[in-house]
Amino acid sequence: MQPTPEQTDAVDKFRKGGALKINAFAGTGKTTTLRLLSEASGGRGLYLAFNRSIAEDAKAKFPKNTTCSTIHSIAFRATPQAYRRGDKMTAAMNANAVASHLGYSDLVVDGVRLTPRSRGHLTLETLRKFMQGGLAAIERRHVPRLGKLEILHDDTLAKLDAMTVEDAMGLWRRMCDPADQIPLGHDGYLKMWALSRPRIAADFVLLDEAQDTNPVVLEVLRRQVAQIVYVGDRHQQIYEWRGAVNAMERIDTPNEAHLTTSFRFGDGIASAASRVLERLGETRALSGNPAVTSYIGCDGADAVVARTNASVISTVLRELQAGRAPHVIGGVGELVRMLRGVEYLKRGEPSDVTEFFGFENWNEVVEHTKTPEGRNLKTFVGLVESHGEARLIQKLQETRQDEAGADVVVSTAHKAKGREWDTVELADDFLPAQPSDDEDGPPRIDEAEIRLFYVALTRAKTAVEVAPAAVAQFGVTPGPRLSRAARPSKTAASAPQAASAGFPTSRQRRRAADATSSPSRPVRVATPPRPAPPTRAAAGGGTWIWIALAIGVLWLVFR
Repeated sequence: MQPTPEQTDAVDKFRKGGALKINAFAGTGKTTTLRLLSEASGGRGLYLAFNRSIAEDAKAKFPKNTTCSTIHSIAFRATPQAYRRGDKMTAAMNANAVASHLGYSDLVVDGVRLTPRSRGHLTLETLRKFMQGGLAAIERRHVPRLGKLEILHDDTLAKLDAMTVEDAMGLWRRMCDPADQIPLGHDGYLKMWALSRPRIAADFVLLDEAQDTNPVVLEVLRRQVAQIVYVGDRHQQIYEWRGAVNAMERIDTPNEAHLTTSFRFGDGIASAASRVLERLGETRALSGNPAVTSYIGCDGADAVVARTNASVISTVLRELQAGRAPHVIGGVGELVRMLRGVEYLKRGEPSDVTEFFGFENWNEVVEHTKTPEGRNLKTFVGLVESHGEARLIQKLQETRQDEAGADVVVSTAHKAKGREWDTVELADDFLPAQPSDDEDGPPRIDEAEIRLFYVALTRAKTAVEVAPAAVAQFGVTPGPRLSRAARPSKTAASAPQAASAGFPTSRQRRRAADATSSPSRPVRVATPPRPAPPTRAAAGGGTWIWIALAIGVLWLVFR
């Protein structure tokens, strides 16, 4: 493949030496660009992937001089042998185990009762923020504001924070003791390795998805003598709520390159995404693939991308009601666990679900949604009140476990990161308005919400279905829509009426597209139904032919 001028510029700047930032918009071929960098170097390289599946996929693409791995894999291999006993390295603790180890009992602060399990959860979350952070010690800033804690007075919070920090420090000391039964877990051995000030054996390091990197990783890279290349899209930072930082904005490098032409979609989607980027302060435009025609608007979609878990549940209900078989990216375990938390609360038992932290019963959660702090739970509470948690769990368990066998894929925008589909529908829960800083001013949209919308908008290759009001906020007016055939369910595809109607299943559409599509053809062409074999009545003179053959055989035998 002939490199683009932007990719050639990135290679040239890499050859100069020194740290390099490559700002890569959605779908602009950053992995290919990093491979070109590796091929241009004669030194030892390390490609750090966002997760293990990406690292495994990269091994087949990168040259032999570059090792493809995750930072956790490197830290695991470097951990001393004394920690390799049993499951000390990889086991995870839950809130109940922490409460047991630390001997917790009920604690009441400003009228909010924290059960042993709730206190264990708070300590675990504090420890998690420390392990993923860049600091060498646990501090008050690591204690999260979960659930009902947001409404406590500052003096009360200060006392609770001090108590939690002390408990977390004690737990961390035991985790770092190879003779203690409390496990390190994946974040634990990574933090312990980072605190040892390791030196990575590489001449250059390629950090992918740098806009969502944990501070603990950035701190390790900061100490290296190797050439560091940070690649990512600063506008796709969507994990800051989990403690990730945007290295594409935070770190200054002597060299900087840009990838602005998408290979994924055409100008229809690219121009809309550019208007969103303008709102985020971006001065460069995202260009579309000239060989691809893309649309804002389509009838039927391969995937539905939602902002919240509540909207994922709503979409699953809708698809099942329509007779289609949905698959939820990442599985339904997290959603079911949240609904099990509702069952706890309705029995008057506190739940360790983060969203329900500090609430003693379900009525408290319902009342909380009527306040500004509880607006994010409003849709979820409405679903539970309308359908009941038992029915919602039942419906979630009816989803397809395998993506290949589903009629439609459903995902949150966070779990859709790095994925792409031919056509995508965006749920209507994106871009929630926030109260204006000015009492008389119009509602505002938080930048984090705009970035999440940008990520969701750019998951489609051919067409994206989005509410006109959503894109209108960025001055985008949808043009012609991509029209597609109705989507039958796979479970119904074997029924006579589905076959006689000639509607292709989603798998048939994919096979047809693989066989017939070209970069300039946006509409999938379905393989027509295979004609049925001719019946005996339609076979014409077939019977007389068989009689004649039989007479000929008899004549040969008895002549």
